[in-house]
Amino acid sequence: MWNKIAWIGMLVFLLSSCSSKKKLLKGADLKSENELIIKDNSRASKKNTLRNLFLTNLNYSTFSGKAKMRLDLGKDNYDVSSNIRIEKDKKIWISISATLGIEVARVLITPDSVQILNKLQSEYMIKPFDYLYRFASPDLTFSNLQDLLLANLSVNLLSDIDGVNFQQEPNSIQLEGKLNELDFLYKLNNNNRPYQFRLAQLSKSQLLEANYGNYAMASGQEFPMLLKMIISDGRQQIKTEINFNKVTFNEPVDMPFSVSSRYKVIQ
Repeated sequence: MWNKIAWIGMLVFLLSSCSSKKKLLKGADLKSENELIIKDNSRASKKNTLRNLFLTNLNYSTFSGKAKMRLDLGKDNYDVSSNIRIEKDKKIWISISATLGIEVARVLITPDSVQILNKLQSEYMIKPFDYLYRFASPDLTFSNLQDLLLANLSVNLLSDIDGVNFQQEPNSIQLEGKLNELDFLYKLNNNNRPYQFRLAQLSKSQLLEANYGNYAMASGQEFPMLLKMIISDGRQQIKTEINFNKVTFNEPVDMPFSVSSRYKVIQ
């Protein structure tokens, strides 16, 4: 049970966002007057391209979203709903509910720690942030998790300009490179928003692949309504399909997380 709760928690905070007030973007709608053209892989060209790409990242202080998701954990399948709230650079809070809206787990992640409440079994676990390195390299940061949630490009992954390779394709831009033990790949649509992201640590057979779809406009920005993800740690593989139905940005967020004395602490 703890493995399943932990996997579900890890999945939820790695997911993306959308808006309840949306216009779906399909086909020609993905064309943009601001479409980037990769001239070459010179340092100056790549630096200029990255500067423009980072301008497409979401600028926000808080985020709150609701989603339905389908989880495939080997032979076990789950249909759950979730509430996700973020205070930028400080906290990621997730509530996971099963049938009839019964809350089964609550997760709180900060740059220093990971806390999980297993409400079904009245158990509580707290670990340092490096607990997540079971699923990824120590190069993974709290900021990377936020970027995954919002389909943003991660500054730290792309910080070594000389190590990033750019490729112009007919309908996308591809960026790939390596940061220490992490291999990464971004594929962007013609509005310079990711439609695929891959992060791997080959030495540990760890892989995260996110495919974003059904982009929608919200506050002049594009957000993915649909996320299909595969996560593998070399021992177990999880597939999930996420459909968001409501989000808000830059509004006050509540992140209740209290541990009753009746909860058993799990080491």
